[in-house]
Amino acid sequence: MNESELYQYALFMLSRRDYGTAELQARMKRRMYEKNAGIIDEQLIELVLGKLQDQHFLDDNRVLMLLTQSYIRKGYGPLRIKQELRQKGFLSSLIDAEMENLEIDWFELAVEVRSKKFGDDIPTDFKEKNKQIRYLQYRGFSGDMIFEQFR
Repeated sequence: MNESELYQYALFMLSRRDYGTAELQARMKRRMYEKNAGIIDEQLIELVLGKLQDQHFLDDNRVLMLLTQSYIRKGYGPLRIKQELRQKGFLSSLIDAEMENLEIDWFELAVEVRSKKFGDDIPTDFKEKNKQIRYLQYRGFSGDMIFEQFR
């Protein structure tokens, strides 16, 4: 697989959706492994990634911002968002910078997520309360954000 073919493949992937550098690199490695009988040329992949970044087709900051906004719309808390972004291969420093720039009230979002799922009434039953707490933990909200609602 030569540079032109790899570049065309990368453009095809980016035309379908935005990718972070690490995610696109993994896709390119997989493609090269399949097409080159198990031989992966790391330098060629780095060359193509550099070319894409120079042409502004590949921008981790833009993708990070879009993904973060998407996760917030889905009702995820800060812990879950950070975990999802780390799994996609973004650097911790980029993730932390993006999370600091967000102007969102996580306590208010936690209230909205709980109300949407369980209604506005605060449970008095221990079992139901634990169910709601577990749900909010799964969604990525911290303990203080969760327990503030039940006071």
